[in-house]
Amino acid sequence: MFVSNDRNGIYAIGYPALTVFDRLVHLAELTTLAASAYVVVLFVSAAFTRIARERPRAGGALLREIRASFYRKLFLAFVLASIIPVLTLALVIRAYFAGLLLANVEAQATRSALVAQRVIEEAQSLQRGAGEGPVPTSDDVMIWIGQVIDQDVNIFEGPSLVATSERDLFASGLLPTRTPDDVYRAIALQRLPSFVGQDRIGAITYMIAAAPVRTGGREAILTVPLANQQREIEREIDEIDRGVHLAALFFILLGAGIGLSMAERIADPVKRLTRATRRIAQGDFDERVALRSQDELRRLVDAFNSMASELKAQRTQLERTHRLEAWAEMARQVAHEIKNPLTPIQLSAEHLRRVHADRGEPLGEVLDNCVTSILGQVRLLRQISSEFSSFAASPTARLAPVNLPELVAEVVDPYRTGLAGRVAIDNRVSPDLPRVVVDRTLIARALSNIVENALHAMPGSGALTLTSEVAGGEVIVRARDTGVGMDEEALGRVFEPYFSTKATGTGLGLTIARRNVELSGGAIEVESAKGVGTTITLRLPAITG
Repeated sequence: MFVSNDRNGIYAIGYPALTVFDRLVHLAELTTLAASAYVVVLFVSAAFTRIARERPRAGGALLREIRASFYRKLFLAFVLASIIPVLTLALVIRAYFAGLLLANVEAQATRSALVAQRVIEEAQSLQRGAGEGPVPTSDDVMIWIGQVIDQDVNIFEGPSLVATSERDLFASGLLPTRTPDDVYRAIALQRLPSFVGQDRIGAITYMIAAAPVRTGGREAILTVPLANQQREIEREIDEIDRGVHLAALFFILLGAGIGLSMAERIADPVKRLTRATRRIAQGDFDERVALRSQDELRRLVDAFNSMASELKAQRTQLERTHRLEAWAEMARQVAHEIKNPLTPIQLSAEHLRRVHADRGEPLGEVLDNCVTSILGQVRLLRQISSEFSSFAASPTARLAPVNLPELVAEVVDPYRTGLAGRVAIDNRVSPDLPRVVVDRTLIARALSNIVENALHAMPGSGALTLTSEVAGGEVIVRARDTGVGMDEEALGRVFEPYFSTKATGTGLGLTIARRNVELSGGAIEVESAKGVGTTITLRLPAITG
C-alpha cells in the first residue's frame, strides 16, 4: 500500500500482494492468450489467403511440415489426446465445484431467511404473551433484525414494501418498492416455505432469499437480499476458474512433455529405418538397425534386418549369376574358336605319321615323338573345349528317382583299374540309402568332376573315401581325399569359374559340379586344410515315406 497526504486529505493506493499461485496463474493466462492469438492469426491468415486467392504461407507451411513428419504427427496426436480429456475434466470439475458453492450459498441464504422469519415470529409471540396487541413491523425492527442476522431485511405485504432495514435505498429510487416477481410467485401464489432466486438492479444481478412471515396479524413476505454473497460466489468461481485453468495448462504441458518423449521413442526407430533404407538404396547392404525394445517396432526392425540380409544374399546371387553368364559366353566363344583348328591339326599330324611310316621312317624317332606330342596336345585341347562347351551349356534338369549307391559305383569303379597301387578308392556309400530325386546325368557328371579333382590333388599316392548318411530328409554323400588341400584364400574361390590350383586345369570342374547339383535341388559344400586334404559334401533331396 502507498500512502500520501497534502492539505486537502490523505491518499492511499493499495494493490494485492501476489502469491506464487497468483504468479503461476498469470503465467498460465499469458501462455493461453499467446497460444490463442497464434491460432487466431493462423485462421485469419488462412481466411485472407483464401479470399485473396493467394498461396497459403505460414499456416500452409506448418501443415506441410506436420504432414511430412511422422514424428510431428505423433507428437500432435499425443498433445490432442491430452488436451481433450484434460479440458473435459476441467469443465466437469469447474461445473461441480461451482454448483457445490452455489448450493452452499443458497442453503446459507435460506437459513438466513428462516432465522429472520423465526426472530420476527418469536418477537410477535413475546408481544402477545405480554398482553400487547399485534404491533406493525417498522423499519427500526428491521434494522434490529438485520443486525441480528448480519443481513439486510425487507418485509412486503402483497405487492408493496412495508418495512426495510435500508430505507434510504428504496427512498432514493435505487431499489423498487414492489415485491419482486419471482418472490411473489413462489411465496404468495405457490405457497413455498422458502425461495432463493436472482434479482437485478440495472445491470447488477444479486441473490435474494425469501420466506413467508406473519406480522401484525397479516401474511407478509420476508426477503433477505444477498449482494455480498453474490459477489463472494463470483469471486470464488473466479478462483476456481483460475485454479482449473492453471491445472489444465499444467496437465496439458505435462501430456505434451510425455507425448514428446513417447513420440521420440516411437519415431526414432522409424528415423533409423529411414536412414538405413537410404543406405541400402545406395548399395550398402551391410546396414542394420539395432533396437532394444520388445514390441511391434522390434518385430518391424527384425523384419527390416532380415530383408536387408535377403537383399544382400540376392545381390550376391545376382552378381554370381551375371558373372556365370559372362563366363559362359566367353567359354562358348573360346570352345568355338578352339574346335575349328583342332580337326585339321589332328588330321595333318596323323597323315604325316602315316606318310613317315610308309617311307620307312627316314626321320626316325624325332618325327614320331613330335607327332605324338602334337596329338596329345590336341586331345588336351579337345578336353578343354569339351569342358568349356559343357560350362557354356544351360542344361535343363530332368528330375527322377535315382538309386544313388548304384550311380556312385558306376562313376567310381572305372577309376580303380588305372589307380591300382597308387590311389586307394574306398566306396563306403551304404546300399540301403533311400532313392533321391535328381537328374541322373547331371549328378553323374558332378560326381565325375569331384573324383577327377580329388585325383589331381593326389599326384603321388593317397586315398579317396566316399561315405553317406541320411539326415533331415536329405541323403548326404562325402568324398574325402588325402591330397594337398587348400588354404583359406583358395577355399573361398573354389567355385569361381576358371580358378584352379592345378597348372593344367581349366577351373571349371567344381563350378560345373555345383551348377549340376543345384539344378537337381541339392547343395554342395567344400572343406579343406592345407597339407591334410579336402572333403566335398553333397546334399541331395531324398524320397521319404
